[in-house]
Amino acid sequence: MTLPDSASPQFEKMLDWLLAEPEDDCFLELDSLRGHLDELRMCALPVEEFFPCLEQLELRALDIAGRFRAQLLGASLPLPKELNEGAGSLVAGLQDLVGMLQRALASIEKGPNDTKRALEELLICGRALRLLGEGFVLGCMRGTDPASGLWRQAYAVLEHLLPHLDQQIAGLQRAAVPAALQFKRMAAISALQPESLTTRELAWVHEYLEMVVASADVASSPLLPEGACFWADPGEDEAPVPYSRRVAPGRRGLIFFSALGMAKRVSEQVDWLERRIAEAEVVGLERDGELLDPDASGLPLGLTPIEVLSLLNRLRERWIAPPNREHNRRPRLYTAQVCIGLRSIWSVHKGLKPKSGIVEWKVCNESPGGYGIVSVSDLQAELAAGMVLALRRDASEAWSICLVRWIRSNEAEQVELGLQVVGSTCMPVSIGFRGGELRTTTPALLMPPLPGVRNNVAILAPAGTYTSRRFVLVRDGPQVYIAQGRVLGLDLQTASVELFQYEIDPFPI
Repeated sequence: MTLPDSASPQFEKMLDWLLAEPEDDCFLELDSLRGHLDELRMCALPVEEFFPCLEQLELRALDIAGRFRAQLLGASLPLPKELNEGAGSLVAGLQDLVGMLQRALASIEKGPNDTKRALEELLICGRALRLLGEGFVLGCMRGTDPASGLWRQAYAVLEHLLPHLDQQIAGLQRAAVPAALQFKRMAAISALQPESLTTRELAWVHEYLEMVVASADVASSPLLPEGACFWADPGEDEAPVPYSRRVAPGRRGLIFFSALGMAKRVSEQVDWLERRIAEAEVVGLERDGELLDPDASGLPLGLTPIEVLSLLNRLRERWIAPPNREHNRRPRLYTAQVCIGLRSIWSVHKGLKPKSGIVEWKVCNESPGGYGIVSVSDLQAELAAGMVLALRRDASEAWSICLVRWIRSNEAEQVELGLQVVGSTCMPVSIGFRGGELRTTTPALLMPPLPGVRNNVAILAPAGTYTSRRFVLVRDGPQVYIAQGRVLGLDLQTASVELFQYEIDPFPI
């Protein structure tokens, strides 16, 4: 990097910082980055003078983002104040860098060598979309809505890119494809409803998409089938919307995205993983180690095979048939008691004191199938999408058993949950599956049929409990009840729990 003639002492200081080794403390690094970005804006240099140092600033920002992602991976909502504010400041810094790259795009003049200039434009587009993708993932892991202006910036950059995807000029097309992959990753994660994923799942998906996102499609004209298509208005600051939720308006200039190709790839990997898990159970292969060796599986590390299988099934479902709310939620405002976690619910129904206690939350809306609730006091329990909790209005009512469908923390020190009711009451039991550890049972919740949802009795158990068709059920009471059950089908599986219907085995062993 060479200094411009008009470089100020502050500009020289920024270049010295870029050439030095990064600080071990990512918060100190972030403070330096934001300070230098502010200085770069204030010195009002022409874009061509500071452009040579932008790439080094981007690499430094991406390094900081990777370190923040590692910290967010082990944090639960609501985040500690320093981490929450730091992640938000970093996302704003990434957007500032994109704004500078947009200035560089606007400064590119068309001339005799349009191909060379178009290649330069495409490279800048790829860099900008990569920064926005990092900012989007950080926001998701932080539990907040996308930063203001982030999607509008992404669409503005993409509009420079789209005309080149269909170009017959091979060099331009080759340069446009990797840049488009960065936008596809953002759209693919958005389609998954990231607020419904844990931070571990988000980190895994972010890495997994590098392997499959090339199979997604982005275009300036509608994609088929409509049921798996998303659309976006570049003039709006909103994520792509699925056709199943809202039909695209009939006007030009929209952007369309489809994850159908990725869903097909996922189906192949689900089939492969199911076969491997079945084989592992027969030959005694170490399922949490050898089974997901990246060289053999083509899948990232970071989750257990059961967690990966559950997540892949959800990816396929949301990319092929984006979910749509079945019932409108009505505004409500009352205080409710909440018991967090399957083991705590089990203890309460056994007459024992739950580990996390019973806390008060505020119900802000409800529907026939769920609730929206907001924390009103300090949280002692860890919260994550996919876990289970119980809710009741007061001690005179039965507990409703709910699944945490999504979790957000748009306001510091406050958490909002979206709940799906999976049972109107429950009974504590212990279960043990064939092939599991000898003389070991797992606490679980026995739930009656739920009209309109399931016709059979069901069991809610920790994720990974279901390992074979047959299991033993033990229910304590004045008289101990023991039975052998047969699983009829797995209704749902998240990173925390799984729900399956069963019947009493007519042919007990």
